[in-house]
Amino acid sequence: MRSSVSIGRGDRGAALSLVFRRQAAAAGRDPGPFFVLPAMPALLMTVVFTALFDRISDVPGYDGGDYDAFLIPGVVVLVALLGAGATSTSVAADLRSGYFDRLRLLPARPVTQLIGRVLFEATRLLPGTIAVLAVGFLLGGQNHNGLAGLATVVVLVSLLGVAYSGVFCAIAIRTQDPQTPLQLQPLGLPLAFLSTALVPVAVMPAWAETLARYNPVTPVVDASREALLGDLWSHDLLVALAVLAGAIAVTQALAWRALHSHLARS
Repeated sequence: MRSSVSIGRGDRGAALSLVFRRQAAAAGRDPGPFFVLPAMPALLMTVVFTALFDRISDVPGYDGGDYDAFLIPGVVVLVALLGAGATSTSVAADLRSGYFDRLRLLPARPVTQLIGRVLFEATRLLPGTIAVLAVGFLLGGQNHNGLAGLATVVVLVSLLGVAYSGVFCAIAIRTQDPQTPLQLQPLGLPLAFLSTALVPVAVMPAWAETLARYNPVTPVVDASREALLGDLWSHDLLVALAVLAGAIAVTQALAWRALHSHLARS
């Protein structure tokens, strides 16, 4: 019995590795949407905002300290929002081509396809996150907690990417159209601007402050900022991890339910 269980686990691990490597190979053939696009908006904001809005700290009510230091931990989180959807296009393409239906003839479970792509989604954001942090530190960003702070930020961005990708994956499965997830990428903009990523709530109008406080991106941004500038193991980090865990559970459940419904109909 123990040997059969270990073999089953080994088979699942091999299947996940195969899915991950297949998705990575596809991304390598077209790196723009997978690796470049996630970093570009955040890099642009980093350069423009540090150059033009550094005197925002003089605005009455601003309580974020040095603006460049305030900005970088927030804008790096946007890597997960503004380049989302690329991995889900592959899911839609595979569904349209009949690849998922052919998998039903094999012992591998279809959910393995989603898990493997989720793992790739988490790792594909690493180059963009590192690039934004590097440029940000060159332009005035600060890190008071060393490698531990950097690692915490990277993990937060990856987890946010996993949570957000579930929405795109569910839509890709429902539509089976590789272009639909890419057309929905601008949805990340209101989540980005109506959070504390770029400015503190103290200088927002009342309506924007209310939205920012209930925006699930805000606790992730606040935890990222604390990880670099304040207490590494802060209450903000615990709140962010709880929010991310709930979001991942909900969005990935939506994706799995969409896939289950598709397979049940086919």
